[in-house]
Amino acid sequence: MPMEYLKVIAVEMLPFEVDDEADVDMLRVLEAAGMVEVQFAPGRGSPARVIAVTGLGRASLLAETAKQVIRRRSPEVSSAWAALS
Repeated sequence: MPMEYLKVIAVEMLPFEVDDEADVDMLRVLEAAGMVEVQFAPGRGSPARVIAVTGLGRASLLAETAKQVIRRRSPEVSSAWAALS
């Protein structure tokens, strides 16, 4: 789920604020993974400000896209990819 949210963040005009608590929790996961830069307001339920998607975050999105392309190709290529994963 956080990777899907990272896709949403990547196309947003930055910086922006996030008020939804579930989205803020996903931002905490993405920040801990080094994929986004976020400023969190003190206290639970407070908004967060998304500053940037990091290089690691963008690379992860590219890798996810590459996996999807490979899965759509022939079964032999998909099997080879699965063996490497």
